[in-house]
Amino acid sequence: MLGIQTQARFFGLDLPALLRDLLTAWRGMLAWPFLAWLWPRLPVRLWLPGGTAVLSRSPGSTYIETPERVRAAYFEAVQLPEQLLLRNVLVLPNLQPYEMQSALSLHVTALSPFAPSDLAWTFALEPSGPEGSNLATAHLVMSSRKLVTQYLEQLTVLTNPQATEVWVPGVFGQGDLVLPGFGETSRARHAMVWRWASALLVVLVFALTAAILLTPSVQLYMRSLQAHSAMADLQQKAAPVVKQRESLVHTSDQLTNLAELIGKPLPALTVLKLVSDALPDDTSLLSLQVQGHKVTMSGQTANAAALMKQLGTTPGLRDVTAPTPATKPLGAPREQFTIEFALESVQLPAAK
Repeated sequence: MLGIQTQARFFGLDLPALLRDLLTAWRGMLAWPFLAWLWPRLPVRLWLPGGTAVLSRSPGSTYIETPERVRAAYFEAVQLPEQLLLRNVLVLPNLQPYEMQSALSLHVTALSPFAPSDLAWTFALEPSGPEGSNLATAHLVMSSRKLVTQYLEQLTVLTNPQATEVWVPGVFGQGDLVLPGFGETSRARHAMVWRWASALLVVLVFALTAAILLTPSVQLYMRSLQAHSAMADLQQKAAPVVKQRESLVHTSDQLTNLAELIGKPLPALTVLKLVSDALPDDTSLLSLQVQGHKVTMSGQTANAAALMKQLGTTPGLRDVTAPTPATKPLGAPREQFTIEFALESVQLPAAK
């Protein structure tokens, strides 16, 4: 019998599990130092069991005992004494956060001496042990909501007991823990407002930055459109002249090709003698290529510019050019060159 699968899947992926993993990763990223400034920690006036009031930015932060700043805190919390708390340590596999919460909830329900409606609990995980360990140690803290409410009503220093948060001392130096189900929702709502405001400011900053960065590009794009339009008008006006020029160039190319086809090949010895006579003593050739009347040579010389000038004044040579710039490697005594020129067959000396 086939079972009915109710989990949402997409190409074999468990979508709810994927969403939970993404939210866990996002919450972890929000704790990074360069993102934590977006979520300000609201000051809380914390009443210790001894009756002393201190200022705390969040559960686990350092206490500040400046009287003026303590009185100015908008939110209020009470740290429960140890006699109202039950603690338990549980070692279990290292699970995902949502799985850890479910496993601890089952354990606390079975362990608690209080009724489920009267139970208030929280937990903290010990820092990771040796690398590769697959176990986690959870420290559970439990209390009775009735006992906590009675304790809050006995404190005459509280401004609003119904909106007062309840904290419990943590373990292994992690500071206080929040006991859920009391006045922490008010601070959470204020923190959420700050987060949205910070997020909107960040979006605004990114939008302004993007606008500043894109403005020059948009201006260049508009100028390119104008230039393209002007070029199109100019091409339309110059189309008849361009057509005549293309016809002239085509005819010239045909004549050049015809001259190359009917031209006689130059004697190799004659070309070699002419090139050898034209080169100075401080020049050496690495390659020499003759294609019809065109000669391409490369080699090394003391001064490539002087060599080109000398070749340009040599009878029988014309159109002396350098297709690539001359270079002088580091530590080399001479420059490396590549020079092209054309030969005039009517002025070439006869090879002996």
